[in-house]
Amino acid sequence: MPRVRVNYDLIAHLFDKGPYRAKSADPELLAFIADHTVSDALSILDIGCGTGSQLVANRTVVPHGRLIGLDRSLGMLRQAQLKARDIGWVQADGAMLPFQARVFDFVTCQHALHHVRDKACMLGSVFRVLRPGGRLVIYSLCPQESADWLYYEYFPEAYPIDLTDFWPTESIIAVLETAGFMAVTAERRHLHYEQNMQEWLKAVRRRDITSQLMVISDAAYAAGLRRLEEGLVDGSAPPTRADHLCLVTIRAERPRDNPSRRA
Repeated sequence: MPRVRVNYDLIAHLFDKGPYRAKSADPELLAFIADHTVSDALSILDIGCGTGSQLVANRTVVPHGRLIGLDRSLGMLRQAQLKARDIGWVQADGAMLPFQARVFDFVTCQHALHHVRDKACMLGSVFRVLRPGGRLVIYSLCPQESADWLYYEYFPEAYPIDLTDFWPTESIIAVLETAGFMAVTAERRHLHYEQNMQEWLKAVRRRDITSQLMVISDAAYAAGLRRLEEGLVDGSAPPTRADHLCLVTIRAERPRDNPSRRA
């Protein structure tokens, strides 16, 4: 059986204390609402919902919608339940969605597809549970175009692991189209920014800040941290570094039924 990338039960109580955890209403959901004649009673599924912050934020724009968060980690879901009792929290594997066919209008998977062991099965299962005209949106890291990311420079053991766990965008698109999705698009965002290395050191001293640090061996993590600390002391690491990361948003639609083909 394929390995579990990270055991989030162990860090669930710490997850929301990390940076970048605050959420606002998903702009992709807002775009879906704007593009469709839909009621406020939308049915929304978040696969790999973690501690549920995104769904809680989405509730503000669909106050009467049916919101479901699914995650394999019971610890993460327990944290989510503390935030909202009116959202359904379901423990299950994303590859085996325990829902009837055609029950969701909008399905999202935000930076979680790499944790799903059978990705092709999950994408086919999403097609099954989406209503005709429904939309799937996937947010993901693109390590194939992020080789110069500082995490990979200082913690190089993470790079080959990510290349295996994060499918190339083209592979995801091919599986989506094979499953029956239409209007599949991918939008890459190349983020270029200046990294304050002292601030980054403070961040990576918390190993749970990102799965890239949790999937590597203890020795590899310690070696990268030591190299960064020593570089900042002896001046071999400059106080700021240019950094680069590529993120991708993939959108796919389940086609509407063709009335002429109905029995």
